[in-house]
Amino acid sequence: MKVILTHDIDSISKPFKHIWARRRRFSIKDLFLAAFRLKNIYNNIEDVIAIEDKYGFRSTFFVPTTLFNLFDIIDILKRIIKEGWEVQLHYVYESIQPEGLFRMQKNFFEKNLGKVLGVRTHMLIINEALIKLFKNEGLIYDSSYRIETARRYDPFFIDENFVEIPIGIMDADLFGRLKLNEKDAWKYILWKIRKAEEENAEYFTILFHQESYRMKGGRLYKDLLKFIAERGYESMRCIDTATFLIRR
Repeated sequence: MKVILTHDIDSISKPFKHIWARRRRFSIKDLFLAAFRLKNIYNNIEDVIAIEDKYGFRSTFFVPTTLFNLFDIIDILKRIIKEGWEVQLHYVYESIQPEGLFRMQKNFFEKNLGKVLGVRTHMLIINEALIKLFKNEGLIYDSSYRIETARRYDPFFIDENFVEIPIGIMDADLFGRLKLNEKDAWKYILWKIRKAEEENAEYFTILFHQESYRMKGGRLYKDLLKFIAERGYESMRCIDTATFLIRR
């Protein structure tokens, strides 16, 4: 089975007051580092790519242009693109003038990071009108539907030359919606992956937010990468999957 690794970058920093109010999510060490401004525990891009590189994996990062100042991380994004990671647009939807806002975000992204070929919407807001917009704007894939909505694990064609890559596991669902502890979440993750295998899925897509990397729950990502490597799964980026299917 091929595993598609993805990350959404919803935030890259928080004031210590915010962190302290959520202190149960973090280790004492990380709270100390944050308190004395020795480590930005909400910007974990380099930590994520380091652990992925350890296993020879490459993933896809979806980056917004309106949730924070993109230039605060522009250098690291340009570097990881050169080193083989994929960076695509994390579109922030608003109901007023959604088409214009999409074009604004896409154009700004392309001015600074390169052509947008794929997208994932913030909050996974998705519908047929947005898919049509993405297609008309020249994109070749979206990854905003959950497998429970798509009713399939594998990427599929929504229309000619446009691929949907459904999400199998998302950290925010595990800990924010289902409210699982780490032990139960790990069991649930393994159950979903094995269920996909039993149903002969060729692909399985994983979403862990980069800002959760040091939080309870998000820390499981390190264990998940180890599990993927030990099982001998092939790691994929979204763009690899979409282009392969379109050219096949």
